[in-house]
Formats: sequence, C-alpha cells, structure tokens
Amino acid sequence: MKTQQPAFTYTRSQKISNWGCRFDSLTELKYAISIIEDYEFLRERVVIYYDRSTLEPTEHLRSNYTYYVPDFLIRHKMTGEAFLVEIKPRGFAGQRQMDIRKEVAERYIKWKGYDWRYIVVYDDEIILSEQQLQDFNECCRLKSKSAFKIWFDQYNRKLNIAMVSVFTNASPEARIRFIMFGHTLQAGGWRS
Repeated sequence: MKTQQPAFTYTRSQKISNWGCRFDSLTELKYAISIIEDYEFLRERVVIYYDRSTLEPTEHLRSNYTYYVPDFLIRHKMTGEAFLVEIKPRGFAGQRQMDIRKEVAERYIKWKGYDWRYIVVYDDEIILSEQQLQDFNECCRLKSKSAFKIWFDQYNRKLNIAMVSVFTNASPEARIRFIMFGHTLQAGGWRS
C-alpha cells in the first residue's frame, strides 16, 4: 500500500551514480525508487533538439536551436505503457518554462511516432510505500560515496530477490529496445 508523505523539498543536490545512470538530486532518486518495481527506466537518454522560435523538433543542433533533456523515459513492465518524465519541485508549476517543455516534448513524440506520453511529476506527487520510504530515508542519512555504494549494492540485492525482472537473461540492448519501443523478447523473436 502506498502512503502519502509530506511534501519533499530539495535538501541537497548530489550526483548519485548507480543503476547505469546518474541522479542529479535526491528527488530523482526518490522517483526511481518509487517506480523501479513496476517500470524499466532510462535516465536522461532522450535529447530533443528544437527551434527556439517555433518549438519544432529537428535532428541536429543549429543556430537558433537548443535542446531539452527530460529526466526519465519509463515503460511499465506489464502493460507496456510508456512515459517521458520531467521531475520538478512544485514551485515550477505554472511557469512558462514548463509549458515550453511540454509542447516541445509532445511535438517530438508525435514527430517520431512514439507511443510515449509526456508527464511532469512534481516532488510532492512522488509516493513511496512504507518500505521504500524507509529505504530512501536510510539512503538520505548517508554521507560518503562509499556508504552510498554499499547502500545501492544492498538495495539492488534486495530488489533482485524481491522481484522478477523482465530482463533476467536479456542483453542491455534488449532492455533499451523495450523501454524505447515497447518490444519484448518472446519465443521466435521480438514482438511489439
């Protein structure tokens, strides 16, 4: 059962490397912990180049073009539903920057023909189970990089025991294809 916690704020910003990615904040790590049992995810893998004046996506960065990198691309392990996710503190709600990111991301998804939906998840919307909250709070108390590494190793062992991955024997490329395109490995080859 998921329980509601008080609003979470950025208490410290820290680069945390694990699960094949790097988290820029504890809020991003908290989000990853909240979804890891049900979703496969990629962190900052989707780079969207776009024209500043039209917000139209393009393949390459040129003059008057810039880029946007959403925080996560996630795909549900059972349903296959996929989301391009931006994680933000609640204070960003209603800001023009968020409207631009949404429009750019939705145009990109449509342009590429992906089955993703774009969502913004605010820090106060990240809900953890009681066990996840205990694990997260334990992680937040750690101070050294070696302590983080030990915590992640222990957490990964707990996850590996507690849940069956869609990719137990699959290559990293198979996992990425699943997250990006929704393909699954079945007898006889890949299926969408």
